[in-house]
Amino acid sequence: MNKQLSLLSIAIGLAFSSACVSANQIEKNAADIAALQQQLNTVADDIQFHGYMRAGFAVNENGSSAGNAPIKAAHTDGFYRLGGSESNYAAWNLSKGFTSESGAWARAYIGYVYEDRDARRWPFDGQGEANFMEKAYVEMGNLDFAPEAIFWGGRVNFSRDIHMLDLKLYEIRSPGVGVRGLNLGEGKFDAFVVAHEADNDTKYTTSDGTTIQYQDGARPEILTLGTEYTIGNWWLTASVQSNSTPVTFQVTDTFGTKHKSTAAETGVSAMIHYTQPSFFGLGEGQTKYAVQYAQGTSAAMLGRIGDTNLSNKDGQNYRASIDGRIQFENWEVNTVVLAQHKQDQLFDGHENTWYSVGARPAYYVTENFAMQFEAGYNWSDFSNGVQSTSGGLATFTIAPTLKLKSMMSARPEIRLFATFAKATGDYNVGNIGGYNDQQHDAFIFGAQVETWF
Repeated sequence: MNKQLSLLSIAIGLAFSSACVSANQIEKNAADIAALQQQLNTVADDIQFHGYMRAGFAVNENGSSAGNAPIKAAHTDGFYRLGGSESNYAAWNLSKGFTSESGAWARAYIGYVYEDRDARRWPFDGQGEANFMEKAYVEMGNLDFAPEAIFWGGRVNFSRDIHMLDLKLYEIRSPGVGVRGLNLGEGKFDAFVVAHEADNDTKYTTSDGTTIQYQDGARPEILTLGTEYTIGNWWLTASVQSNSTPVTFQVTDTFGTKHKSTAAETGVSAMIHYTQPSFFGLGEGQTKYAVQYAQGTSAAMLGRIGDTNLSNKDGQNYRASIDGRIQFENWEVNTVVLAQHKQDQLFDGHENTWYSVGARPAYYVTENFAMQFEAGYNWSDFSNGVQSTSGGLATFTIAPTLKLKSMMSARPEIRLFATFAKATGDYNVGNIGGYNDQQHDAFIFGAQVETWF
């Protein structure tokens, strides 16, 4: 009985105390709760996860695997990807933000890539796969001495591409340090320094059969100083490179002829890029024009800054491209025209020219169902100064596609595809599974999912 009276007294006391809480205390508690909720929301929103992935399969007309190599013409740097993309590929980026009371902020990024060139499996056995850390860097902004600029340091991968050709137009891909967005005149100025050392492979072979082999244990060590400037719709880039390690290498070309080359010790690259906010002034859309040049160390992979392959000391590389997109009624069309020429890039006397033209129309039957079509033609020639080869590859693809929104860039997509490929000139379809070097026509079909987020 006494215990019950004691509990009752405590309950009455608590109720009386609660009734006596002042209005100011209630307001303070409410403010504290609101502040805590804001902090929780900030923490929740401060971690971001983004990525890209594609996966699928391809079957030839005989019902067997068509392999997992891209449907690509020899001696070219791109291919029409709607029905010709290769590999299961996944890239993810995780980032964490930090802020200070002054308003200065930082964000740390980690990015990882997994690629398996056998479309029917996802093994981690080290065979036919790429598996690597792509990004590990930090950005800082709104600093008191330069509030308009963003500073970065670490291993980065900043890139822009011609999506339809799966071609990196411009890419910074190496460890380094830099700054973006400095005010300069009417535009914005960026500057960076990146460093790259070649991997330990002593020999590698390109998709068109060219083999490059180091002659000694030396590896190129490339240091690049790069700049970018944007003003209005114009984007200008320039870089200078140095290779601190003398390197010789041997090239076995597509004809089996061997050439000795000396790696370039310096190099330069430049790009002029203009974005027109319409499709050639004819309708709603966008057109991107680019002219690029590289010499020396920069010539091996035009547009890539830092992580690059070996280039002969006299090598040069030129490229011009137009990437357009137009929308009208239920249609959206992506078009591309490109020309590229390499001179002495692999060895003295080496010449390689590549032309490409293509279009991808999409008709939106409903908001969530589209019929996509793609037609493209790649032509190239290759010469070692004595022998030459030339030819082309035409591809035609139809792809019924499920989407969430009637827009070409909207993802995810689940699509079926059927692709007809025809080789011309000296080329063939022997790189496609189920076909040989004597065949010039191929028909494949399959399914693929693609998304970025």
